[in-house]
Amino acid sequence: MINTYETLQKIVELHAARNFRDAEILCQQILEKEPDNADANHFLGVIAYEVGNFRAARDYLEKAVALNPDNPSCYLNMGNLVHAEGKFEESMEWYEKAIIFNYADNKKAHNNIGVALTRLGRLDEAIEKLKKAIEMDPQYFEAHNNIGETYKYLGMYEKALESCEMAIHLSPDFVPARWNRSMLFLLKGMFRQGWNEYEWRWKREQTPKRKIDAGERWEGQPFHGKTLFVYEEQGMGDTIQFMRYLPFVQKLGGSVIFEVVPPLVRLVEQFKGFDRLWVGQKNVDTRPVDRFDYHFPLLSLPGLFNTTLENIPGENPYLYADGELVRIWKARIRSENDFKIGIVWAGHPEHTNDPNRSVSLSAFSALKEVGGLKLISLQKEKYEKWTDVDPKEIFDRDLGEEISDFADTAAIIENLDLVISVDTAIVHLAGALGKEVWTLLPFSPDWRWMIDREDSPWYPAMRLFRQPAPGDWSSVFKKVGKNLLKRLKQKTQ
Repeated sequence: MINTYETLQKIVELHAARNFRDAEILCQQILEKEPDNADANHFLGVIAYEVGNFRAARDYLEKAVALNPDNPSCYLNMGNLVHAEGKFEESMEWYEKAIIFNYADNKKAHNNIGVALTRLGRLDEAIEKLKKAIEMDPQYFEAHNNIGETYKYLGMYEKALESCEMAIHLSPDFVPARWNRSMLFLLKGMFRQGWNEYEWRWKREQTPKRKIDAGERWEGQPFHGKTLFVYEEQGMGDTIQFMRYLPFVQKLGGSVIFEVVPPLVRLVEQFKGFDRLWVGQKNVDTRPVDRFDYHFPLLSLPGLFNTTLENIPGENPYLYADGELVRIWKARIRSENDFKIGIVWAGHPEHTNDPNRSVSLSAFSALKEVGGLKLISLQKEKYEKWTDVDPKEIFDRDLGEEISDFADTAAIIENLDLVISVDTAIVHLAGALGKEVWTLLPFSPDWRWMIDREDSPWYPAMRLFRQPAPGDWSSVFKKVGKNLLKRLKQKTQ
């Protein structure tokens, strides 16, 4: 006969050890005896959530709540579940219920509401909730880190760094705080500290892990007569930005193999910085058949070469469009005298900062008022969330569906006078081609665009247009419009 109390204690131990399979088996044994056991249903819901089975998690947790409506942990975990589903408003409702039923010990609920408010862009409210969590437990390092992240979104970078430092002081191996500190260091131009801290990305749950069986990690030593495999690890914009380091790698040794995803192959294959090109699949464990002696991740190269603001590799352009493709696209565009602008308004919706970096297509209608422009869409994917008007209302030409890869996009850009885009891979492409590009940035930008500057140390032909306050795209487009008028006057003079 199963002892329910002892079995539940064992489930707690197994769950703490992340032995979810055995914990689930014991939960099911309890339910065979007691189908309405609230604790067993609760644990099954938590386990299902932690292994990513959200539908089952909701079923179990809803049953647990119905069976024991006075258990604040059920409400807290329901909040965690719907938060993970991106339902931040609903998550806050569950967290508030947790507070009602456990007012004396609700720091997690206050913290989680603060995180949800941050995701919703309600930053001042988020700060108050996170302060409440810290007030309840000054040693609550997760809340210190979360308030630091919220301060960053508010542009309060010193406070953000102080909060991250406190989180690290309280828990030196807390990965989210180390990661956030790396972002703040890089954002502030503190590259030496930033690159070192940036290596903590490999311990993040969000970072895809590469299993490379051959060779050993390169440490920057000369490798004459050897072969080094440099692999991509993040987005295509990152690959374009940091492949500039490959010629420096090549000078240290024998053969360099470089990996890129399929959309970059035709663009990158003529680059003088590697000996062989491998085609990889993003976020997939690739096991090349060719032999290599060493391997190294592309985004660790800036740190390896001790990059500072003063010594960023400056050769520009370092990528070139194929001449034949340029001629083909020139014939397609057929516009000799117009001032031609390529537009991108949205990045991939799965990017963590997409709610802040992408902009509704309708915002670009302000550029139609300038006159004398030919607006051309370079947006390959029309994400519904951001495509709030028919592209035909904005653009003279929509080339998105005609573009097959980045080689096509590069050839199109060579036929344009200017590119205007939110923070996507296209701004890196235009910058690497040495083409004039205006990058539209949220109030709290990605680290590489830094703060308080209108230029980019990475791309000489790039100009940055920043939101003056969180969410204020209107001011950005007014400034863009004024500068377009000046740019048109320059062309006619």
